[in-house]
Order: sequence, then C-alpha cells, then structure tokens
Amino acid sequence: MQIADLDFCVPEDLKSLVEIENACFAVPWEERLIAADLGGGGYSTYLKATFKGIIAGYGVLGQNDGSAHLMNIAVLPEYRRHGVGLQIMAAFDVLANEWLCKRMYLEVRASNTGARTFYANLGFVYSSRIKGYYNDEEDALVLVARIPLKL
Repeated sequence: MQIADLDFCVPEDLKSLVEIENACFAVPWEERLIAADLGGGGYSTYLKATFKGIIAGYGVLGQNDGSAHLMNIAVLPEYRRHGVGLQIMAAFDVLANEWLCKRMYLEVRASNTGARTFYANLGFVYSSRIKGYYNDEEDALVLVARIPLKL
C-alpha cells in the first residue's frame, strides 16, 4: 500500500477532479456541479488523495438525516489497488463518526461488481434497488453499513 496525503479539496483542484471523473466514469459528474460544490454551494465534503503532488483520487461525502451519504469516490486507474480508495474511506469513516452518524449509505451501479466487492469488504450490505437511477437508465443498488466501517 502506498500512503497518500489526504486533504480537503479546494476550488483550484477542479481541473484534476474533472480529469479523474472523465478517466473513471462513462457518465462523469458535470464540471459545473463539482465547481459549485467546491465554491461552497453544496453540502458535501470533498477529500483528495495525493501522491507526489498528483491527485490520484477523491471522494465526496454528505450528511442526510443523521446518516453519512457517500456520493462519489474515484481513483485514477493507475493508482487503483494501492489502497487509495481505502484511505479515503477510512477518512470518511472518521468524519462520519465526528458527525455522530450511525450509518453510511451509497448508490452503486448494479453492474459495477468491482465497486460492490470493495464496499462489501467494508461492511456494506444491500438495502434496496432504484430502477433507472443513472442517466443511462441503469439501476442503482443502495448499500448501507454501520459506522465504524470494517476497515
């Protein structure tokens, strides 16, 4: 495992985050939405994982009705399987605990078996299915885990 430097994202990180989105997802988040969040227009907390000055991945966590909502996590392909995602999730676990959240939930594409395995290893379990959740009409699975996560 490579140890990343973790920090909160700032507006100057926008270009890197958009590049990560485009490298990781067929339907990436829109730049204007990320820019609005980074500019203080959202309720989300963005964390970045950096290696030697390069943002290798980032995650987005929100809070809703006493639960933490993992809204996004993305790691550049060349940094996957090096513990970057796990480090981001560990930081979010601490943050969710500080927010006094008892659980964390997320939506994941039904077809994304790699992500589903990653989340299962952290203690996430199936809660429900949302038909046609994504822009391309793919279903999302809602997964839920207790805080603290199984790190």
